Amino acid sequence: MAKKLKLNLVTPQKQLLTDMEVDMVVLPAFLGEMGILPGHVPALVQLTYGALRYKKDGKDFDFAVMGGFVEVEDDVVNVFAEGADLADEIDEEAENQKIKKAKEALSKKDADIDFELAEIELKQAITRMKVKRRKV
Repeated sequence: MAKKLKLNLVTPQKQLLTDMEVDMVVLPAFLGEMGILPGHVPALVQLTYGALRYKKDGKDFDFAVMGGFVEVEDDVVNVFAEGADLADEIDEEAENQKIKKAKEALSKKDADIDFELAEIELKQAITRMKVKRRKV
């Protein structure tokens, strides 16, 4: 039997994956995409916004992750993400509405608008849409 990785994915809201046996993981690392296979050297990696992909039994699965960090040690990949959404559960219409709303907020010169929050919401919605469309 081929060697496997154990994948754990945790956000502040919930544990999304626990000891999932996978063949490989691809992460949106801060300095570029990073692949992890069984036997990978220990690592601590900062995540950026993007697609976290894993392969299990010949099938690919995608999550949109919103930053965080990853610890790799002894064929265990622990992902501590600030946010994550399974690609199949992303609602394109809702994300399009979030993008539209954030762009409108950013285009206004109103002092009451939290520009930093609007930029974060825009970036998250765009990330979810990219991951969702990649899966289609």
